[in-house]
Amino acid sequence: MATEPLLDFDWDPMDTGTGIPFDVYARLRREQPISKTREGAWFIACQADLIAATKEVDVFRASMREPGVVVPPEEMLISEIPEPRHGQVRKIVNSAVAAHRLGRVEDFTRDLAHQLFDRAIAKSEGGDFVELVKEVVMPVPTSVIAVLLGAPVEDYALWGSWSDEVVQGDYPRFNRNERGEGLAGAHPEFTAYVDAMIAARRADPDPPMDFTTRLLQTEIDGVRLSDVELRTVLIFLLLSGNETTRHLLSNLLHRLATTDGLLETLRDRPELIPNAVEESLRLDSVIINLVRTVVRDSVFRGHAMQEGERVFFGVASANRDESIYEAPEEFRLDRPKPKGHAAFGGGPHVCPGASLARLEGRIVLEVAVERLSALSLEPGFTWEKVPVFWANGPSRLPARLVAR
Repeated sequence: MATEPLLDFDWDPMDTGTGIPFDVYARLRREQPISKTREGAWFIACQADLIAATKEVDVFRASMREPGVVVPPEEMLISEIPEPRHGQVRKIVNSAVAAHRLGRVEDFTRDLAHQLFDRAIAKSEGGDFVELVKEVVMPVPTSVIAVLLGAPVEDYALWGSWSDEVVQGDYPRFNRNERGEGLAGAHPEFTAYVDAMIAARRADPDPPMDFTTRLLQTEIDGVRLSDVELRTVLIFLLLSGNETTRHLLSNLLHRLATTDGLLETLRDRPELIPNAVEESLRLDSVIINLVRTVVRDSVFRGHAMQEGERVFFGVASANRDESIYEAPEEFRLDRPKPKGHAAFGGGPHVCPGASLARLEGRIVLEVAVERLSALSLEPGFTWEKVPVFWANGPSRLPARLVAR
């Protein structure tokens, strides 16, 4: 039997501008783990249900698009592509960010983190507060994904800003904005940049063997990707490699600055740093909700869902599920199975960049613990969430750094 809307709840899963409604999530987990909002969208609040739903890829298709928006197949982001094509393209993406390929970026990431903390410490010692999101966090994921894809590292700020324009604008929902339709129409500078990367490799008789070149040379069912498909895949990776990992790093530094004794504990027991990364991923879930569309009439966990209905996978809710976690509101370094959270989703479409995000989080935290004797936020600091409804991270972190 389908669940009726919760008449005494007046909330919208997309309305996270003033904060994440953890109190609503807790009530849903207790009273109606799979529910419908007044607007008719489904919400999945508990972790077991969410993980089960991520495995139903033939029922729930990832999409931020508004109902009725049609995207040409070549311009579908990887998360939108239906099976079996999704799995075929996904294998190519995995080849860029798989754990076994990350050894060559680890040293780069560590060197970069030291350089960024060098500058931040010097500025702080000069009496200024350092805006950590801008001066320490943002260069890391953009530069690392640039190294993997073969984009010029010195351009990280350029396409980092383009990435923000995409995720904070109308394109993800409507496949257009006031400038035009599709990625090329809505964000012509970004697409021209990526098109130039592709064209340069096509014209080079001996192109560098980075991911972009491998992408050009890979075939699916005997056919290579078109230039438009190549562009879409590369932009997807530039977007995803920037947005979510940035918030992970910001959340980690916020925890380090605001959790009593955490810096000292991690300095004394550096083997706990990976656990700190996982606990931040759980408690400070970078993804608040994953958005899916029901692609055919189905029954999920006893609830009749109709084709075209929107479903929110409540990741931030699932990661605080009382049936899974003892004292879920607490930041703990000793949780059993620390990777057992839902921060990267689950099922066949689990985030392909999970290993890369973990690597960047671990290294930035290691360097911070190594370099700092104290980290504190500006007096009167107020948390302001980034202006993306599905993302969780601070817009700014003005801080004072004290070197060891």
